Amino acid sequence: MKSPFVYGKVVTGNSFINRTEEIARLTGNFQNYLNSILISPRRWGKSSLVRKAATVVNTSNSNIRFCFLDMFRIRTEEEFYKRYAIEIIKSTSGKLDEWIENVKNFMGRLSPSFSFGTDPANDFQLSFDLSSRELDVEEILNLPEKIAIKKKIHILVCIDEFQNIGNYKDALEFQKLLRSVWQYHHNTSYCLYGSKRHMMMELFEKQSMPFYKFGDILFLQKIKKRHFIEFITDSFSKTGKSINKNYSENLVDRVETHPYYIQQLAHIVWVNTTGNVTEDILEESVNELIEQNTILYQQILNELSYTQINFLIALSRSETSFNSAEVLQKYALGTSGNVTKIKKVLINKEIVDITNGSIFFLDPAFRLWLLKMF
Repeated sequence: MKSPFVYGKVVTGNSFINRTEEIARLTGNFQNYLNSILISPRRWGKSSLVRKAATVVNTSNSNIRFCFLDMFRIRTEEEFYKRYAIEIIKSTSGKLDEWIENVKNFMGRLSPSFSFGTDPANDFQLSFDLSSRELDVEEILNLPEKIAIKKKIHILVCIDEFQNIGNYKDALEFQKLLRSVWQYHHNTSYCLYGSKRHMMMELFEKQSMPFYKFGDILFLQKIKKRHFIEFITDSFSKTGKSINKNYSENLVDRVETHPYYIQQLAHIVWVNTTGNVTEDILEESVNELIEQNTILYQQILNELSYTQINFLIALSRSETSFNSAEVLQKYALGTSGNVTKIKKVLINKEIVDITNGSIFFLDPAFRLWLLKMF
């Protein structure tokens, strides 16, 4: 029997849990052609949420076309233009000959050339000469608006890991160019989302940045624990197995209500269970989860200083008064000023984050591993 728990991919169908308020807010923005900015830590379900909201909108409005672009592996501005053009064409064209026709009609001045992969019916590559750069790139950025007007549709461009544009060469100029073109689009709107909170906030909340006030900003919160408990209990029951609510709650608490790790740990528990979940099965599954990530966590520690590791050990043990003389001495953290520097480094490395004044592990399984190792 197939496991009812899904992780490591976009979650759909019955595996998608709650997010009722967030879906309502996003679908409202999509249907009213408003730009949306979505910010949350990695693996909290941003991509799944955006896809779910898009599906909801398309059930009642087929006139909106969604284009999805992931910037995680797009390392340069030039590569962005190519992927952007390809995904816009693919999302607004139904078949191969229409792709080619649309490229000729809307990008003819760029003299684009095609190359096809092993499955030409579903994938292709574009290349073009950006010699007269300013004029050419604006034509690419205006591509969805031109297609939308021509086809009398609305296009919603959804870009994941958008904060990566901050790493490009001449990043500020690139952002200025995007904003200067996109702000005049009336038949195209944008949903921009990312997992590096401090970088996303820098892009969208700092008044001096080009994307300041570009759209409605939504900070994704954790799903309430009760929804996960209900989902886990019901999922076990539907597959002929049983887990009581106390163990379900324990499972959720172990990984601090983290959507990805809840699904992963629940999957491991489900695989290890033939009938009823026991305390021994739950403990065995937690250890299995930790062991699966041991090499990764060892590598993280290898890149940290002695005091940075000590800080993480203290945090894993639920210490909060890091500037107190007792904690500074107990964990050999140095001075209060050094603690501030340590926090900044660990935030930049995406190991911890701070919300409402509280610092926490972005990866709760890392905390479990530290508790086990130290």
